[in-house]
Amino acid sequence: MKTGPKTQQMCERAKRTIPLGVNSNFRYWGDDQTFVIKRGEGAYIWDLDGNRFIDYRLAWGPVILGHAHPGVVKRVSDVLKDGNLFAMSNEIEIRVAEKICAMTGMDMVRLTNTGTEATMHAIRIARAYTGRDKILKFEGHYHGFHDYTLFNCQPPIPGIGYRRSPVLVPHGSGSPRILNQLVECVPFNDFELLEKVVRDNWQNLACIILEPIMGNSPGLFPKKGYLELIRKLCNEFGIVMILDEVKTGFRVAKGGAQALFGVKGDLVTYAKALGNGFPIAAIAGCRKIMADIDYQKIPHGGTYSGNAVSVAAAEVVLDELEAGALDKVHAHGKKLMEGLREILNRKGFPALVQGSPGMFGIVFTELPRIFEYREWAASDHHIYSRVLLKMMEKGVMPDKDSREPWFSSASHSDVEAGLALQAFEDALTEVMNEA
Repeated sequence: MKTGPKTQQMCERAKRTIPLGVNSNFRYWGDDQTFVIKRGEGAYIWDLDGNRFIDYRLAWGPVILGHAHPGVVKRVSDVLKDGNLFAMSNEIEIRVAEKICAMTGMDMVRLTNTGTEATMHAIRIARAYTGRDKILKFEGHYHGFHDYTLFNCQPPIPGIGYRRSPVLVPHGSGSPRILNQLVECVPFNDFELLEKVVRDNWQNLACIILEPIMGNSPGLFPKKGYLELIRKLCNEFGIVMILDEVKTGFRVAKGGAQALFGVKGDLVTYAKALGNGFPIAAIAGCRKIMADIDYQKIPHGGTYSGNAVSVAAAEVVLDELEAGALDKVHAHGKKLMEGLREILNRKGFPALVQGSPGMFGIVFTELPRIFEYREWAASDHHIYSRVLLKMMEKGVMPDKDSREPWFSSASHSDVEAGLALQAFEDALTEVMNEA
């Protein structure tokens, strides 16, 4: 989909001072396809040319209540009148920490600003606590833009090598190659291989870090018993289990994936949906680890951590979720998932609709189920992008990148669901007719 003249003019202006004209590479879709957004309200966004879209990207997941949510806007405006940052604690951040602990069942929380920071700090905490240096991660799992985990996030096939001894592929240039000596990586959902790698390397493993639901494949669930195996191995060998709930936290259930699957991590990272678009993240954990974060034992800091505006937004989000907002999110997502499956089945088009109602994905594949990155990578991403671009032409915007889930918010209604499903059916029909 080509953008309009005002948007393209602004993109050209941006490229004079900003690389590619964007502040994150993933926002650049091409010289005449990169959007500049004017405003958002509820379930909708508008670009500079006045084109309106039903938004299922939702800033890659944070906007769980809807754009410009009145309660968030008012609370943030009220708080900002008294200042935002003081190099001291404020009352709201204490209340937010208490609410996170109550909702997730974790003992203690430290706040930070982004998902990347949260996972980076969590790994440092695990290394300090265990006295070990290596981490174990899974193929296709993404844990933010820091060097320690930027391996095998979206590795090339077949360049990744044999699944029993995968090649560690950095996400791009700039990550020191020596860091791959600190990373073990295995395919997700392989019980035997996980246990073998842990038993062979446990003396050096500080942590196992994972997305309990793969956010970038998208919405890929763990097999029954797999999280329990990770928990068992971590208990047996003194390894810290880090659940990266940056995407799943407060979205797949009020208590996150821990509540959904009944498995607790030693450390859990949250971000995205916690602030409805304001920059806030959290590292939560058990007391025996978190209580050692101090000047003498485990370092942690952040100038903007716990700033008044972000924690005010988070407090509104947590209160709204407790009051039933997540029920609206899931009702809308369930309606979409059921509708998409019905359309695909009726059209006889092989595809899976997988994930949780709060974050799910479509995978064009003939497999009855997929369980790991390599299976997802073999699916038809080209058809997905073609369908999604046609949906955008019809005013509905999930992400055109097949890695990204569809996200729903409490502001999406049955009206938007109907429009989205019709746009999907029309787009799929057009793609089928072009074949």
